[in-house]
Amino acid sequence: MKLKIKKEELLKGLQRIQGVVEKRTTMPILSNMLLMAEGDGIEIVATDLELGLRGRYSAEVEQPGAVTVSAKKMYEIARELPEESVQIQVDEGSWVSVTSGHSQFKLVGLPKEEYPSLPDVGEDGLITIAGDTLRDMIKKTLYAVGENDARHVLNGLFVQMTPSKGALTVRMVGTDGHRLSMIDREVKAKHKEESLIVPRKAMMELRRLLEEDSATKELTMGISKNHILFKRDGLVMVSKLIEGNYPNYLQVVPTESTKSVMLPKDALAHAVKRVSILSKEKTNAVKVQLEKSRMVLSTNNPEVGEATEDLSVDFDGESLTIGFNSRYLMDVLSGMGTDKIQMTFNDQLSPCLIMEEGDENYKCVVMPMRV
Repeated sequence: MKLKIKKEELLKGLQRIQGVVEKRTTMPILSNMLLMAEGDGIEIVATDLELGLRGRYSAEVEQPGAVTVSAKKMYEIARELPEESVQIQVDEGSWVSVTSGHSQFKLVGLPKEEYPSLPDVGEDGLITIAGDTLRDMIKKTLYAVGENDARHVLNGLFVQMTPSKGALTVRMVGTDGHRLSMIDREVKAKHKEESLIVPRKAMMELRRLLEEDSATKELTMGISKNHILFKRDGLVMVSKLIEGNYPNYLQVVPTESTKSVMLPKDALAHAVKRVSILSKEKTNAVKVQLEKSRMVLSTNNPEVGEATEDLSVDFDGESLTIGFNSRYLMDVLSGMGTDKIQMTFNDQLSPCLIMEEGDENYKCVVMPMRV
């Protein structure tokens, strides 16, 4: 194998796979990537057996071939190369030579036969969705997904597709039991009613790819029995789905409330951030007191001190004192895109519903805590 590639093009491909490659693995080959050269370009493939990413990049291929090599070392080398043009050559014994200007590197490679192949996902019933719509949906829900939760279904984003008049309603739900985020968006597509759970890592990597450039560019999505596929611009991402039944999340979403307040998102976010500096590190607890025309946020930590902040709000109901984990509140507010948000409460033991002004299709729920 012998080829010439621009540093920028190589770096783009290597950067994309860094999140996919397994850092701590019992199978050394999984910390490698597969490099295949043929025709007018190269393919860079990485997988951790759960998630796989394949991308095509333009290059001048003198001799076609394939090899697997350390993804991390290759990336570190490419980042520091002195010149724009990079030559890659595979010699006998799968040694990989990387040359640029006066710099030369030799890396230990492994034959391509040892590398696991990505699963095939049939391309029937593909759904096309705008990149910015999908990116926004992931951003607004992913923070609530569990991390290493014993209830394994909570470690993924629940995706439900429901056909509606000439369109498809796509719902995404993330929850870890302490907070929940749910968003509905309509896309012009046809698909049967279906629900699935996509692992957190896959959605994180997909969001990263969607944030790269040309956000509105469409993306194609395909689903098989155990896998989901995403395709765009020569990039293919395949992820295993999480098996199991997602809990009945709707039972924690309040349908009616006794107290409601509309307030500026940024003012609340900054206030929560400031008072949480003195909250207890284990609980991050912040006390919220809702009174006539004001909301008082406070924290009290006997070891460090106390903090209070007053916000003017348009509220004329019965007063309420409730406690929240400040980190959960800040996560919710960071996903909101409007200047004003609406918070609705019932009592100090009931969940709080937070919504963007004018959007009934995006709901966030934060469970209260004792303070």
